[in-house]
Amino acid sequence: MMGKAIENQGQKGFTLLEIIVTLIVAALLGTMLIQFMGTGMIRSADSVVLVQEGFSLNQVMEKMTADYKKLLAEDSTPLQTFKSHVENGNVVSNDPCFGEYSWQTAYIKFSGGSEVADIAGDNRILKVTISHGNQSLAALYTK
Repeated sequence: MMGKAIENQGQKGFTLLEIIVTLIVAALLGTMLIQFMGTGMIRSADSVVLVQEGFSLNQVMEKMTADYKKLLAEDSTPLQTFKSHVENGNVVSNDPCFGEYSWQTAYIKFSGGSEVADIAGDNRILKVTISHGNQSLAALYTK
C-alpha cells in the first residue's frame, strides 16, 4: 500500500531542464539589452560635453565683448588693440585673459552681400572666431 501512495502523489517544482532553458533565454535577452543600451550609455555624456563647451565659449565671448566696450571708451585704436587682446587672451599669464580657446581673426568687409577680406585697409570690421572642442562662435566688432 505504501508504494501505491507514493505513485499517486503529484510532483511539484521545475525540472533541471526547465531551469537551464530559462537561464539560457534570460542570458540571451540580457545580452541583447546590454548591447542595445550600451551605445546609448557610452555616448550619453556627449551632449553634456557639448553644452559645457558652448557655455565656456559664451563666457569667453562675453569677456571679450566687455573688454572691447572698455577699449572703445579708453583707446584711440580700439579694433587694433582688441585684435591683439583676442590673439593673446588665451594665455593665463597675459592681461586680459579671457579663458581657454583657439582663435581666428580677420578684418573683413561686405561686398554684394558676401563677406570678403578687407584688403583696402579700412579695417572697420573685425571678425573674431573662437573655438573650443567641437564648437565655434563668431562675432563681428566694428568701430
